[in-house]
Amino acid sequence: MKVFLLGAGASKAYDQSPSGLRMPIARDFFEIYDKTSLASDPWALTEGLITYLEKWAGVGSAFEYLRSGVDIEALHSEIESARNEAMKTGKYINWMVPYRAYNELVFLFASVINEIQNGPVSKPHLNLVEALNPEDAVITFNWDTLMDRALSEITPWRPDWGYGCPPQKIFRDGWTTPESASSTSSAASLIKLHGSTNWLTAHPVTDGKKTIHSSHDLSADAFAVYAHATQAFSCFAGRYRGGFEPFSYGYYPPNLDFPGRAAPEGRVIVRYRPRVPWREEGTADDSGLPSIPLIIPPVKNKSYEFFGDLFSNLWTSAEDALAAAEEIVVIGYSFPVTDTQSDTLFRRAFSRRTSLPRVSILDPCPELVATRFSRDYGLDHEHLRVEKDYFSADYDLGRLI
Repeated sequence: MKVFLLGAGASKAYDQSPSGLRMPIARDFFEIYDKTSLASDPWALTEGLITYLEKWAGVGSAFEYLRSGVDIEALHSEIESARNEAMKTGKYINWMVPYRAYNELVFLFASVINEIQNGPVSKPHLNLVEALNPEDAVITFNWDTLMDRALSEITPWRPDWGYGCPPQKIFRDGWTTPESASSTSSAASLIKLHGSTNWLTAHPVTDGKKTIHSSHDLSADAFAVYAHATQAFSCFAGRYRGGFEPFSYGYYPPNLDFPGRAAPEGRVIVRYRPRVPWREEGTADDSGLPSIPLIIPPVKNKSYEFFGDLFSNLWTSAEDALAAAEEIVVIGYSFPVTDTQSDTLFRRAFSRRTSLPRVSILDPCPELVATRFSRDYGLDHEHLRVEKDYFSADYDLGRLI
């Protein structure tokens, strides 16, 4: 079997977006965001982020700061830390601002990706799918759905069962129960180690001192998958935006039909939404439980355990695939030294092996990645192939496989 490992460089290969933009990386996220329609969309919320930067962090002008080349990973990590520290005080007035800013960044991050991938099916990813056999696996650290859509376009792969973790519900112009894979629907598996922009859960709730779990009344690892919509769906404040391809949606994803969490004894849940004159009201339905993209944001301390066993099971599946693969192809992943989780993943997988796999690396700067495999994972030169190039629609994957 083969395993393809995809990093940010694989997503950057998508050059067919009607927006004319390519997928962002940490250091150019806000530069890319500024060029999207989201930057002028009154429904794309940034008040919490601006308040945090100007009133809490004291940066002066939030707009100038965000345009100065700030790294979204550093900023999101800073806000997460501020939120967690403020919650320890137990005072709502202290943690409300960073809590809101953190959630707004999750939505902005997912929305930028959704806008960019809202175009034709990615040719580079279609080429990759053509190279897959049903027993192969694709492991990705990316949040986009370029691979998902390519798989569903030309193989029997379906989001109902193709992620290796069963969702609670699938949205196809309404919420439905996922179908099971049949004997004729075998296809390569897609393991998304940081979640996905089309995975949805309910908003997080707090006990006043920490973020504890989501507002749905199901197990922590329950999630839903958005597949497509051809008509308006119920969403927060009825703020539906149409015109999106499958696996992508506007700023607000559909509300869930999950049961909501009950208030603790002696308390009630109050739902309110301020109305302001500069933001038009939505006209779609707003019933159901408001949802949020289920992604592990680009922060230093990734809270996988917040979602129960979901991510531990996914990382175990990735380890099993890497331990069994005869061939591993790494595309556009730089193995950052700060990502200790991925390093542990490879160390554990390679320690289980009785033989060395063939490893191919496709990257415009592959030297450090090749060094990691030889120095840290014990791969000799006979088993290592390096291609100093970009992943693109014109790249011949036969050079790697």
